[in-house]
Amino acid sequence: MDWATAAIVMGLAGTASLIQALSGFGFSLFIVPFLAMVIGPKETVALANLLGTAVGLTQLRAVGRAAERRTTARMAVGCYVGMPLGLAVLLVAEPRVLQAGIAVVVLAFTGVLARGWQIRGSGPGWDLGTGFVSGILNTSTSMSGPPVVLYLQGRRLAPLAFRGTTTVYFLVTSGGAAAMLLASGTLTLHTAVLAAAAFPASQAGRLAGNRLFTRFDERRFRLLVFGVLTLSALSALVNALV
Repeated sequence: MDWATAAIVMGLAGTASLIQALSGFGFSLFIVPFLAMVIGPKETVALANLLGTAVGLTQLRAVGRAAERRTTARMAVGCYVGMPLGLAVLLVAEPRVLQAGIAVVVLAFTGVLARGWQIRGSGPGWDLGTGFVSGILNTSTSMSGPPVVLYLQGRRLAPLAFRGTTTVYFLVTSGGAAAMLLASGTLTLHTAVLAAAAFPASQAGRLAGNRLFTRFDERRFRLLVFGVLTLSALSALVNALV
């Protein structure tokens, strides 16, 4: 294993978890564009899903019981229908095209989140559709979160129910995506070793973010996060094009 690469990955994982703990979003949006430049977009998708599975397991006990089970189950079904399509994109697309696509997705969803837009709708069809879009994004870019976040925000769930639903959903779907990536040969031993090395850093970032949560002005910090996400996406896009 390249220890310089491992150190960069650990630093990115810790920073992404810190942002997630402080702002409630942004783990994949932050880490994926940078990882794509460091280890390539295909390995990034596998690594992000492994880390997502591990982080979800650590949070499940605390918030899992608050999940809306029917909503979570229907979204997961839609996700599993969409993931093979996303995997096909991952396997056939050129790395530079994937990296550029990742950057564009981050820029788009950063703008949507910054403006406070939400998906207005509810019911089984919306659950399945949201999961389907999330599934395609999961195995093609590893950024399955934005459609789910926008949809559940529009449902106006209580904070604990929101965290529980997203935690269970991402745990179930990230694990399935990791299995698909392993079967396709995209998830390699090198990726697994990097994920294992980055996991302690991600947990340290999460704990630090929880402790610092009350000390930050939420509005100003969210603006800073949006700025960082935009910078990371533009950097990845320039790197892909040049």
